[in-house]
Amino acid sequence: MADRDAISISSGSDDEEQLDRRAILEPAIQNVVDALGGFEGGVYRMGDECYSCLKDLKKFWRKDDTDDERTVARIFSDCRVLSNDLIPILMETAGKGHVEDKRAIASADLITAMTWPIDLAEELKEMDEELDKGSDYTQLLSSHLRYKAAMLQSGVLKALFSIILPCLAKPPKERKERDIQIITVVLFLVRNLAFIKDLPSNTNLSSDQAEFSSLQSRLIKVLSEDFILEFLLTIASNASTDPLFNRWNVIALEIFYLIFRGVRPASLVIEAEKVDPRTLHIQ
Repeated sequence: MADRDAISISSGSDDEEQLDRRAILEPAIQNVVDALGGFEGGVYRMGDECYSCLKDLKKFWRKDDTDDERTVARIFSDCRVLSNDLIPILMETAGKGHVEDKRAIASADLITAMTWPIDLAEELKEMDEELDKGSDYTQLLSSHLRYKAAMLQSGVLKALFSIILPCLAKPPKERKERDIQIITVVLFLVRNLAFIKDLPSNTNLSSDQAEFSSLQSRLIKVLSEDFILEFLLTIASNASTDPLFNRWNVIALEIFYLIFRGVRPASLVIEAEKVDPRTLHIQ
């Protein structure tokens, strides 16, 4: 896998260079994805080198740091690696007897990277004179909606939350920096999901697209059912007195902001039984 990490892009026009980049990267990435594992008889079976493959995919992902076209992100989207592999691996490994299952943590880390917010205005600003290349971020934004929908499947966020429970259960003196990093990654993933905006409600949407117009409401519901909201409230209420929770205060604040963005402030102090639940997913 390491040999594939050294990718050389040939010189030429921008279009030719981009084509060459995808032509080189796609087969290598697909080979790694295939080696992760697959379903057999309805059960996901992980490959022998699953953990190494997850690390290789993260190395590939970093190649987009210098690629305005986000070639690797587009390949990952086409491969359906998040829904077909990363979520099944997370479900199969998180909280299954290992205090720190490396495969579950590596999957969560990669999902966090793949769902990182896309600031479209900033992306276009950075490209500046390269806009004539016709870069299209529609696919990337659409893939984020699919990722969010996949993460809201039954049990996925619960499995994600189980990754951080062993870290929180440790006495403060026994907690290591890695425990802090694991919790931070999971919180950033929740932040990323909350950031992804629903499609506007429209009667002309297809059944598949209609699902994408109510994801935020579903996210809030799942966060509540899996006690993640309670954890966020614990962080917020102890941020000023507990150094452990203080380091995550800003992330928790951002998550709450994203959950309630677009909701009128006055409606947040109305008695619970008088609140129209439809207002909770306005963005």
